[in-house]
Amino acid sequence: MELKTVREFIDYIGIFGTRPAGRIKERNDIYKECSFDEYKRNSKYIAAYFFKKKHLRKGDMVAIYCENRPEWLMAYFGIVYNGLWAVPLDARLSDLEVKNLLLDCGAEIMFLSKNLYDNLTSSPEILQHIKEFIIFDDSGNDFNYTRKLKRFSDVITEGKTVAEEMAPVEVNGGDTASLIYTSGTMGNPKGVLLSHSNFAHQFNSVHKVLPIRQSDTLLSVLPLHHTFEFSCELAVLFIGISITYAESLKPNKLLANIKETNVTFMAGVPLLFEKIYEGIMRQVRTLPFGVRHAIMGLYYLTAGLNKVTNNKAGKAVFKFLRKKANLSNIRFIVSGAAPLSYKVAKGFDTLGLTILNGYGLTEASPIVSVNRMERKIKNESVGIPLPGVEVRIGEMDDQGNGEIFLRGPNIMQGYYNNRMINVDVIDKDGWLATGDIGKLDSDGYLYITGRKKSIIVTPGGKNVYPEEIEEMLNSSPFILESLIIGIPQSEEDRGENIYALVVPNYEYFDTYGTLNSFRITDEFVEKTIEKHLREVSKVLIDYKKIKGWRIRSEEFPKTSTRKIKRFLFSGRDFLNS
Repeated sequence: MELKTVREFIDYIGIFGTRPAGRIKERNDIYKECSFDEYKRNSKYIAAYFFKKKHLRKGDMVAIYCENRPEWLMAYFGIVYNGLWAVPLDARLSDLEVKNLLLDCGAEIMFLSKNLYDNLTSSPEILQHIKEFIIFDDSGNDFNYTRKLKRFSDVITEGKTVAEEMAPVEVNGGDTASLIYTSGTMGNPKGVLLSHSNFAHQFNSVHKVLPIRQSDTLLSVLPLHHTFEFSCELAVLFIGISITYAESLKPNKLLANIKETNVTFMAGVPLLFEKIYEGIMRQVRTLPFGVRHAIMGLYYLTAGLNKVTNNKAGKAVFKFLRKKANLSNIRFIVSGAAPLSYKVAKGFDTLGLTILNGYGLTEASPIVSVNRMERKIKNESVGIPLPGVEVRIGEMDDQGNGEIFLRGPNIMQGYYNNRMINVDVIDKDGWLATGDIGKLDSDGYLYITGRKKSIIVTPGGKNVYPEEIEEMLNSSPFILESLIIGIPQSEEDRGENIYALVVPNYEYFDTYGTLNSFRITDEFVEKTIEKHLREVSKVLIDYKKIKGWRIRSEEFPKTSTRKIKRFLFSGRDFLNS
């Protein structure tokens, strides 16, 4: 069944009735569940509240500023049901950042949690600008509710009283559903406009390429303001799958949620899966010497057997490890929003955990491609495009690399109030310039080889994609993360040479020292990293070789989807470090 709007989606999911749609663990360690029928019913009451009580009309905006919870989606559905625009905001934004985005879009009503409301009270401009705060938490008499501060439950109640009076509002696929800010939280905001038909493409398509079934349970770990998580949740609700919201990203809490609610698959960013993988391997390294060496022997043997058994060896051999880690019921994992390291992909395969690498961007609603279980899994690629998504590689070099262009029903309407950028990004034929560099193989798999904006141009005019070298550096367990930057050769020659900033994996160094009975020194850390950098540089073509490096003791600052903020670093930072 093909639906055309999120409004049709809201009406449709009511067929699943009392089945749990979303659940979250509360302070008493009891899971609160909300049914599909509640999602549909409460969404309509919220829509009626806005239409009859607040007199909002099609095109007006309402913001959501909150951590993940079932009510987040109810609020979103209630906003867009009658053609209002939802403005999801990152729950980690400061009051200054929130203020900048609210003033840019003009939204005057906001859903949020009590904790985040407390964060905003230091900003008089926000308190003056917002006409109504709708608080999800019911804090009883501990919170001073006023005319400007309303309980979420009260909005539901008031909407219910006028729901029958609500006149139907026409909502079409081309109407805007979301305004999502991808940058500019401190100035010059850039907001992506996504339509009802953009999201309809996602929930109509994703279930066709992933092996999800109604008996599954999804673990929600990424923030809902991010389109990767949002579109995944729409796709699973579309076929009646329940969602468990992780109470924390701490491994012990997350794994407990998986076990307690029988989670069978999850979607997330590579860093999360790297932490899970490293956690399992850390447990192995703490076992008695003989047991540890026996398991590591099996590990390396299984890695080889997987190549000839299509990864079936790992599923059989390491069933006991998956059970110990509360991962025995996980059927598959989808990785997106950042590059998946080969080390983690191979490690998951060896342990019998199926991981499917994918690719997307907010401007494409966001899922573009993903590996398929019914096809050969090539996790060095980002898989095969979704149905209806066209991919074109522009101005290819001699290795087939070029900028990735996309076209299809998932492509955004444009950037909010930014006509000049829209013309540069989407051409007259509807092709979106992604800014990502990639190539297609003969089987139709898409590969991401770099970012156009992060390309380093050497003195010889050669293009170097930093991500390619970073992947090689990060393959060492002694390196937590790295950043390749270009440094101008001289004032006259603006061509850049290759340098590296490296964050050591100090936890792994400590474990290594304990297992081998010696003390880890700064000198040992530097020599170990230098040795790996030299080994990587040896296999690189001359113009890609690393000319110098520095150790950085702290992790790089990252976006909410765990991508390093490259724009914060330059050759000048390296020279001054």
